[in-house]
Amino acid sequence: MDRAILAVVLFIPRVSALFASAGGDPLSRAVLFKFSWTDIFLWAASCAYFVLLTWFAGGTLGKLAMGLRVTDRNGERPTFLTVLCRETYARYLSSILLIGYFLAIADPKNGALHDRICDTQVTPVEAAPETPGPQQPRLIREVTDPVAQWYEPYRK
Repeated sequence: MDRAILAVVLFIPRVSALFASAGGDPLSRAVLFKFSWTDIFLWAASCAYFVLLTWFAGGTLGKLAMGLRVTDRNGERPTFLTVLCRETYARYLSSILLIGYFLAIADPKNGALHDRICDTQVTPVEAAPETPGPQQPRLIREVTDPVAQWYEPYRK
């Protein structure tokens, strides 16, 4: 679902880059290996989607729609550097031959390689607590029988 969202959002920059490259635009020339400035921008935008949404919302739109969130192993919100590591190079390592995702099948906690590298986990979002209905009135203190407390040790 996240890749579909990115494909729709980044469609206009991709098409405009395609037309610009046909006209000999300097932004479409190879800068780093065979990647142009446009390619680098599109990669950075997709990384920003994953990193920022995971950092601020606890998961991407796809994860949140499925009722999942990313936490550290203690169930707390991961740090920004952990999210940055998880969503960039650790996810890249997981995607090589899909090995990282096949590890999730064998793991009892379903942790992929990028979760193991960054010490994170994907957990279900807790259901919202039910709103309490009318409660029975509580006694302010327990009523005890002072005489029973006095003769209790002598009952033997």
